[in-house]
Parts: sequence; structure tokens; C-alpha cells
Amino acid sequence: MVVAISLAFAQLASFPSVAYAEPFMGPKKLIKFAISLGMLALVLNWVDLPSLRRTLLGIPVWNLVACILLYMLGQVLSSYKWYRIARAGQFQVPYSVALKAYFIGMYVNCFGLGTLGGDFTRGVLLANGQPLKTEGVFSVIADRASGLAILALIGIVSIIVIAPQDLPPLYDYGLGALTLAIVFGWFFGPRILLAFVPEHNRFRSKLEGISAAFPKDPVQLLLIAIISLCFHFVQFSMHRVMANAVGVDLSWAMILVAIPFVNILSSLPISWQGLGVRETAYVFFLGSIISSEQAIAFGTIWLVSSTISSAVGGIVSVLTGDLKLLRKQKLSEARL
Repeated sequence: MVVAISLAFAQLASFPSVAYAEPFMGPKKLIKFAISLGMLALVLNWVDLPSLRRTLLGIPVWNLVACILLYMLGQVLSSYKWYRIARAGQFQVPYSVALKAYFIGMYVNCFGLGTLGGDFTRGVLLANGQPLKTEGVFSVIADRASGLAILALIGIVSIIVIAPQDLPPLYDYGLGALTLAIVFGWFFGPRILLAFVPEHNRFRSKLEGISAAFPKDPVQLLLIAIISLCFHFVQFSMHRVMANAVGVDLSWAMILVAIPFVNILSSLPISWQGLGVRETAYVFFLGSIISSEQAIAFGTIWLVSSTISSAVGGIVSVLTGDLKLLRKQKLSEARL
């Protein structure tokens, strides 16, 4: 794994403009990194450092390995969901192209310190040389939106069925509003934009391609929802293993109520890899069950799992040379 991470950093060093839109440590990335450090410092202020050290050192190796494997399995499922979304649009590429693009995008997200850079890279690689870069990027947006919608729905149903006494109705309303906003944007957003563009406008075909990135067929939507459910339950299972690793009895009921909130908050593009935000959310939503030290341990296991999984994308990028090719294409475009 050390070799994987080393290769990832080496590849990143040879590709400094991977995010295209902004420099490696531009203002937005510095702000994200500062937020992560600030929120992590806040959580660390609540912990007993000797106790934290004992908790981290007490994590069994097999638990950590199981979490890494579960995280990778989840990403493979997520890549297949994205592939189905892309196939429902204009992309007729083999799954291997989508899988490769997905993990390289993960690598750029992690080691490039910029979520938008990784998502852009993923969409461009999916285009596979075709003039469908914009559509590719919007397929990534559709992938993320579908995942958030299903995660919010899991949270809503769990709150209604389990009815926890310590969560105010505001949380349920927030999840409902998020779900409705995604559904409305999915079905009507592109149509609203098309209504303002004349039929013979040169941008109309591009907007139609963007609209196709959000499939409307009920069978396709059901398949996407099922894959998304499987992905989220793999991540929920990962939390069971994490809880076992630090000696916490975390029930499925608590996982289904709390973890959707944790994952939604940590997926917001306000921090690096959700660092700091995730640990703070663990303390807030699971504070009655886990200690601050155990919350930090949860976040550490998650970060190690995501970093190693992302490093796999670095190895793939080294073997395929895709990132170097993208850089050459970008430099050629800049000269024109």
C-alpha cells in the first residue's frame, strides 16, 4: 500500500495541472484544507490524547483490512451505477472505461485536493476521445445527485420507522427538501434551460446532451436506485466493522438514522475528503453512543480506506498514461 501511495504522489507531481480549472493549491483548495484542519482541531480539543492513542493502536488489522475491502467494493458498485447512468445517455463505452475513469477520478479527488477536478477528469475520461466532455461531466453530476437522493430517502424512511426521540423534525424536513430538490432538478432542470434556448441555437444540441445525462426511463431509474441502495448498505456495513474495531455496539437502527446525515455532510465540497466534517458529524449524531476518541478512530479508518482506494486510481493512471494524455490535450487547447 505504501508503494501505491508513493506511485500516486509521483504521478501527481508529474501532472500539476490535473484540476485544470485551478492551481494545485489555489484559494478554494486552501480554504477546504483550512476548514478540514479547523474542524479536526475542534474535535481533537474534546479528546483525551492518551485515550485516543490507545483507541487507534487497538484497532485490529483485520478490521482495517475489511474496511478497506468494503470501501473498494462500494466504489466498484458506485462506478457501475455511474456507468448505467452514462449508458442511458449518449455513452456507448464498455464498463472497463467507466471503471478506469472512476478510480482515476477518485485519485485526483484525493491527491489533487479538489473534488471538482476529479469529477471533471472522470467525465472527460468517460468521453474516451469523443466530443462529449460536457455530457461526461454532467453524467458525474447525475451520479452524485442520484446517490444523495437515495441516501436522503434512506434517512427519511429510517427516521419515520424508527422514530428517534432525540432528532427534531427539522432533520426530516431537511432531507425531504434535499430529495425534492434533486428530483425536481433531475426531471425539469434541463427542460427549463431548453425552453430558453431557440431550436437553431448552437448550444441547444449541447443542452440536449446534458438533459440525456439524467435518464428518465422508469426501468433505468429503478436499476440505478437498486445499485445505489446496495452501495450505501455496503458503506453502512463498513460502519458496523468500524464499530467492532473500536469496541462500540452500534445497532443497525442507529446506523440507518445517523450515518445518512454523516455521509451527506461529509460529501459537501467544503473540506478535503470530508476530513474534520466527518469526525464532527460522528460526534454530533453518535455522541450518545461513541466517545470523541472513537469518533476520531472512525474518521481515521474511513480516511485510510478512501486514501488507499484512491491510490489504486493513481496506479491505474500510471499504467494507462491517461492523465499525461489529458495534460497534453489541455496544453494543446491552451495554445490554440
